[in-house]
Amino acid sequence: MSKIVILSPIEEIIPVAKQACKETGENVLIRKVNFEDAVPIAKQLKQKGTEVIISRGTLALKLSQANLNLPVVQIPITGYDLLRTIMEARKFGEDIGIADTEEVLNGVKSIESALGIRIKKYSIRSMDEVDVAVDSLVNQRIDVLIGKSVYIQNVHDSNVKTVVLSSGVESVVQAIKEAKSILEVRRTEEKRTKELQAILDFIADGVIAVDDNGIITVCNPSAHRILNIPYNRVIGKRIDDILLNSRMKKVISSGKEELNRIQDENGVKIITNRIPIIHENRVIGAVCTFQELQKLQQQEQEIRKKLMHRGHVTKYELNSIVGESPVYQKAIEKVKKYSKVDSTVLLTGETGVGKEVFAHLIHSQSNRAEGPFVAVNCAAIPKNLLESELFGYVDGAFTGARKGGKTGLFELAHQGTIFLDEIGELAESVQAQLLRVLQEGEVMRLGDERVIPINIRVIAASNRDFEEMVEEGKFRADLYYRLNILDITIPPLRQRKEDIPLLCMHFIGDLHQNIQKKIDGFDEEAMEILKSYHWPGNIRQLRNIVERAMILSQKEWIDKETVLLAGGKDFSHIQIKHQNNQKEQTHEKGRLHEYEREYILEVLNQVNGNKTEAAKILGIGRTTLWRKINHQ
Repeated sequence: MSKIVILSPIEEIIPVAKQACKETGENVLIRKVNFEDAVPIAKQLKQKGTEVIISRGTLALKLSQANLNLPVVQIPITGYDLLRTIMEARKFGEDIGIADTEEVLNGVKSIESALGIRIKKYSIRSMDEVDVAVDSLVNQRIDVLIGKSVYIQNVHDSNVKTVVLSSGVESVVQAIKEAKSILEVRRTEEKRTKELQAILDFIADGVIAVDDNGIITVCNPSAHRILNIPYNRVIGKRIDDILLNSRMKKVISSGKEELNRIQDENGVKIITNRIPIIHENRVIGAVCTFQELQKLQQQEQEIRKKLMHRGHVTKYELNSIVGESPVYQKAIEKVKKYSKVDSTVLLTGETGVGKEVFAHLIHSQSNRAEGPFVAVNCAAIPKNLLESELFGYVDGAFTGARKGGKTGLFELAHQGTIFLDEIGELAESVQAQLLRVLQEGEVMRLGDERVIPINIRVIAASNRDFEEMVEEGKFRADLYYRLNILDITIPPLRQRKEDIPLLCMHFIGDLHQNIQKKIDGFDEEAMEILKSYHWPGNIRQLRNIVERAMILSQKEWIDKETVLLAGGKDFSHIQIKHQNNQKEQTHEKGRLHEYEREYILEVLNQVNGNKTEAAKILGIGRTTLWRKINHQ
């Protein structure tokens, strides 16, 4: 079926149209129709695939007013067509009348001026005026009526001649070209529409657009899904009848956008952007895009895992923990219990006892184990940078701020755990912000006005006495009590010295790959030295000495001399004690040898100097007897 159809009410146009089709090379269907059947025929043609109708004169006007939802191209009346028809009409008389649209009559005026004649005119705006127009011109005593067939057919006065105003081949060619252009534009628009529809159908964001009266014109599937509103039953309805808090009318009236607004709609928490649609300095509608806040947070979490994780993962599991002492196992039991809940945990203990290891354990055993584990040493970050590192900032928040802003560590820990080590070092201003994060579950970047909901578990640690700090006004009491919901005190190494052999073997195995030396362990004397030390640096100090001893050792079993050397200044008092013991042992040995010599001489005296007899009494050989007398 041809996409372009020419419908004409007069026979004369058919051969002209065929000639025009031949010249353009276009496949155009040409049909003669009467006025009564034109609209039904056009509807049938549309159902069969026709996309553009070409017609002329009043029939074209009728078709364009019939709500066919098809473009109607009018075959134009050119100046040449008018001139030819007027010259034909002058053969029948000088008083000429014409009824047609204002556009055609403007062409007549140009010819009147050129020929120096005057033609009576009647401007037609609708089909209802045909009879009135013809009667008006006939009553003006015209000799000839120029017009299209519909006007000519209404002339009943035999004294008035008629000349049909018809189009030439050039006019039809022009109409065909225009119809072809319309088809191309329709194809382009259809392509764009399909692309836009595909985008709207595919994107996860909900999209709703309204006109300037708040009537919904666009609502994509994601909007239906997120807000649980009936599919394909909202187009054409007022936005305020569908959504209670749309604020679209506000955007239309103000002409100002609203970005990143968090709201509840139909029981769903969403984050919404609303912008006005402006055309020629006039607001003609508005569009809002929104996402389900929970889904957005999940997506952000996945992105953080893939792109921003930066090593925020746990490194320790329960099976990697070394220690069998009762006091240590008691602390581990607390870890197992506390990991099952999301309450804040406060870890206390001396420097080097392994507070971060415990934080890793709590996270790895919790239901947040798949989320990030973000460890922050509050004492290691300069105080003037700590706030921006913890909470992030927006573009331009302060001089030197990174372009585009920065995500804070609390945001990075979303759906996971943040470990705040040395929390006692926090400035008072940061303490206040931390308290708000713990109470409200949301952060605000520096320089921003919007709050960002977060879901995190906080583990804090310090080696300081918080109760003393609170009394001295160095730490907020409300923050301390908010942190100290669950507490674990990690015992120092000196309180679990029975774990030292296990720890040493664990460190040897852990360090073997880097040191590349076969070390079987510590001998008994070396281990006694390790157990006798008070370990102010706790496990961290023990690991350092084990590593140093492994490097210094010349044997597979590390001896006491190597341990003392590895301990250096830390073991200086043990070294002095060891040296004193050696001197005392040497002195005791000399005294023993002297007593032995005196006893041998007394036996010799009893046997009158007979060495053979004396050796027999003493149970030793003559050579040994001689050596003990002369060399000791």
